[in-house]
Amino acid sequence: MMNSRPARNELLHWEKTETGEAQIKVTRQETWKTRLLSKIFYIPETRTITLDEVGTEVWLMCDGHTSVASMIERLRQRYKLDRKEAEVSLLSYLKTLGQKSFVGFLIDGQKSGKPGGGAKEASGKKWKR
Repeated sequence: MMNSRPARNELLHWEKTETGEAQIKVTRQETWKTRLLSKIFYIPETRTITLDEVGTEVWLMCDGHTSVASMIERLRQRYKLDRKEAEVSLLSYLKTLGQKSFVGFLIDGQKSGKPGGGAKEASGKKWKR
């Protein structure tokens, strides 16, 4: 895990705001469940997730080149954390991003590529749109 390199899902649209925060725009998936629920409840087509300072920094480091170990070291130095604090916090955050398919984890021998036409992330799951 420490040598894996988190890579942002390139199917997601995101931008950096004037205040320096990253905003990720997530489009609603069209399934029979969402179509049914959208007839009963208002479900927006897109939703925007705004990351705080630390979240934005981690998001920017998820470039497919920076290893998790390097990310831990950067956060440790910048926010004056001990290694365990930085490691636990970062791994928990990356797990959440991975579960939401915002990032995938590349391992040695894999290249960061556009996960468009059925490309798979390191876990074997297909990227979601």
